[in-house]
Amino acid sequence: MAGRALDGVTVVDLTQIVSGAVTSMMLADFGAEVIKVEPIGGETYRRAGYELHGPGGSTNLNILRFTRGKKSIELDLKSERGKEILAELISQADVLVENFRPGVLARLGFPWERLQELNPRLVYTSISGFGHDDVLPSPYRDQPAYAIIAEAMAGLTHLAGEKDRPPAWMGFAMSDIFSGTCAFAGTLVALRDRDRTGEGTRVDIGMFDASLLMNDLPMAYQEHLGESMGRGQYALQSPWGPFATSDGYVIIAVLNPREWAALCACIDRPDLVDHPDLVTGHMRSKAHESIVRPAIEEWTSVRTRAQAVAELQAAKVPSAPVNTTEDLLDDPQVLARQMRQETTNRDLGVVRTIGNPIKVASSLVGQEAASLPALGEHTDEIMRSRLGLDDTEIAALRESKVVG
Repeated sequence: MAGRALDGVTVVDLTQIVSGAVTSMMLADFGAEVIKVEPIGGETYRRAGYELHGPGGSTNLNILRFTRGKKSIELDLKSERGKEILAELISQADVLVENFRPGVLARLGFPWERLQELNPRLVYTSISGFGHDDVLPSPYRDQPAYAIIAEAMAGLTHLAGEKDRPPAWMGFAMSDIFSGTCAFAGTLVALRDRDRTGEGTRVDIGMFDASLLMNDLPMAYQEHLGESMGRGQYALQSPWGPFATSDGYVIIAVLNPREWAALCACIDRPDLVDHPDLVTGHMRSKAHESIVRPAIEEWTSVRTRAQAVAELQAAKVPSAPVNTTEDLLDDPQVLARQMRQETTNRDLGVVRTIGNPIKVASSLVGQEAASLPALGEHTDEIMRSRLGLDDTEIAALRESKVVG
């Protein structure tokens, strides 16, 4: 395999479930050696979700999602010997990533001060609901948080759903995935700073902060217009959203007068182009339910998604089908951009996992099949290569249940 940007970087990965797992997977994608330290029996996602069976055994659907390219070891961090092993791994690492609640790592005996003593060049990246309080204060630090909690508190859930209906969960862990991506970017910045100064540093990502960044436009609208963007139609533009067809929905997005005129011509409603209530996107938004939606859906409802999108795109009106995952599995754009990456797993054989969206010409991800580690698959390898232990010593650790 050709050299990749993070070749030679070692990551100790204490993450579980989604947010931090995204970070460490992206680091592995770009060449870092990621040592995924799991508790005896495996992390939560080894068990939570849907069990899959293959020629080599069984695994869980969830663990396939963000474990690509890592090495898995089982280690009891509640035992003194387990903590000694972790300390030695950290002393050799470039990056430590975790997404425990704030304070958990310190209670295990690894506060930031000790991490610095073990390895002055270490980049320590944490992802939590509201951030730790060593970089900046965090009044909500100790509140428990899943992605859905951070999204609600940051105002995103208020936007999701239909007008005059309850707010809706968006159907996926958006804040988990975005905060994990932010942590990846922050880790790269910290590594660059370390190269510049010679000293390690902290990266502190809160899911609430990441969610707030995604809520930037409604925040600006509130700040400058004194109004709250609520559920339903986008307040600044119309049409801007889904419209029913005979077999599903299409998205139509109109941002300027040319696109509005092109849409009106396409749906055979030239009379709407200069309608006094529809001059601007903001005005059309206010008349969305009374004029805009009925006019458009009179046209879209007698066409399939494919027919509507073909005619709209021919008229240069920004539009797209509202795809399902079934539509996407073999989509030519998805495949061409290597967003379904072949990955090998000891239990299932060759599977496809979601690809990395970051395309760097000099360090492309997905050129060769990566691997998905089975639980503890690399324990012996890491004990030998990183700690210099022999088979007898490893067997003793396994007998005492320090490693799995």
